[in-house]
Amino acid sequence: MRAARFQPRLHLFVCANERGPASSLGPGCGSRGREVFEALKRETGRRGLAASVWVTETKCLGVCPPEGCALSISHGGGVFESVTAADARTLMDRIEGTHPR
Repeated sequence: MRAARFQPRLHLFVCANERGPASSLGPGCGSRGREVFEALKRETGRRGLAASVWVTETKCLGVCPPEGCALSISHGGGVFESVTAADARTLMDRIEGTHPR
């Protein structure tokens, strides 16, 4: 085993998990998570951060908000809930302020 050649400065994990309608945990983040994922990919690209801030669509992060989605930021950046696509710019502003290039 060896370390990958490219390492991100940060890695954002966006929940897009979908559950059936009978799930006691609710429907999951599903399409709301996919919208956030796409918005963050666009925003990291717009800022020229695609190589250093990775955005990955994932399954359940253990937080199931009734609206928006769950998002986790690597390197101790925290777990957020009720994140929407409209939050992408604010989230990236926060990341650039707390984790400068």
